[in-house]
Amino acid sequence: MNRTELDYYAILNVPRDSPKETITLAYRKLAIQLCPHRDPKYERDFVPNLGPTHMQTLSLNRQWEYVNMAYDVLGNDLYRAIYDRFGEAGLFQGIQLPNGYFPPYQYHGDHMKVYHDVFGSYSPYANIIDIVTNPPVLYSSLEHGIGVRKKDPPVEKIIYLELEEVFTGCTKLMHVWRQEFIDSKETGTEKKKKTLTLKIPFGTTQGTRFCFREEGDRSPTQIPADIIFITADKPHPLFVRSQHHNLVYTHNISLKEALCGFNFKLNTLDKRVLKITVSDVIHPGYIKVMPREGLPKCENQPIAPDMKPAGVKRKNFGDLIIKFQVEYPKFMNNKMRQLTKNFFKELHEMQEEAENAPHPLQKLLKKK
Repeated sequence: MNRTELDYYAILNVPRDSPKETITLAYRKLAIQLCPHRDPKYERDFVPNLGPTHMQTLSLNRQWEYVNMAYDVLGNDLYRAIYDRFGEAGLFQGIQLPNGYFPPYQYHGDHMKVYHDVFGSYSPYANIIDIVTNPPVLYSSLEHGIGVRKKDPPVEKIIYLELEEVFTGCTKLMHVWRQEFIDSKETGTEKKKKTLTLKIPFGTTQGTRFCFREEGDRSPTQIPADIIFITADKPHPLFVRSQHHNLVYTHNISLKEALCGFNFKLNTLDKRVLKITVSDVIHPGYIKVMPREGLPKCENQPIAPDMKPAGVKRKNFGDLIIKFQVEYPKFMNNKMRQLTKNFFKELHEMQEEAENAPHPLQKLLKKK
């Protein structure tokens, strides 16, 4: 992978053999200083003045991005083990492990999620500062009285994608019905259709979550829920996805083709025609791999411009894996059986003769 790799340990300023507790403490110290969503004038009495960080040559926003991504990796035992052994390239590309496949790591980009997971809130001083900086959202009406508006739980919907759509990427118009306000005072609601535009990038893997924040039902007393679309593959007549970006195709062949070789044509997802020739003997477990004929690999979006791979102008693809299913005769009479026995007897004798024949080099040496 042609890119400059980040040293996550250097970002958090800890040794590589640090225990998880030390890594978490280092993150907490840096995050308190760098979090951009707190007003310093309210926190000068609560946040200790620790001075400039070891990354002071970078902008504060860049430091904030780096420390959150570094902790997202080093704070997870599996991600840390992969990073320690295979580096950042192994994280972003995915690797084959003895007990299964580790898919490519993708940083979600939500820095405040990492912050919240560590501190248990958006701020380590939330119980003191929230009253001043982020007061709770209230509602007040004759019908419902006065209270605190709470957010509805997220609404999750499965969206099924054709493999052709995964190959090229696509845009989906998702129609949802939700309660919407019908007056300026936001008291009455009725069901209306809302259209959400969902852009699916090429190579999107199954289980990818696309979140539309607070697009759920409107209510005088509740904060609208997030609507989350989760991708899944539609069954395809030819291909099955494997390990995120590989395609598996099963081709039926006769016993004659398994022994003598054959060729066939295969239509790809992007409407090309592959001419495939097989000259090997097809034995149980035999597969043929066509490199870079699978699905495009989704690009991991870097958190900063200088993390983009250098000189990469074309998509990276998975492989096409072709498996073979041998079809045997469903019926054989006595004559057919005898012919088959004779054939395999002659075949066995020819194999033994070939194995026992002297090597051409040996013949040449004898002549000399």
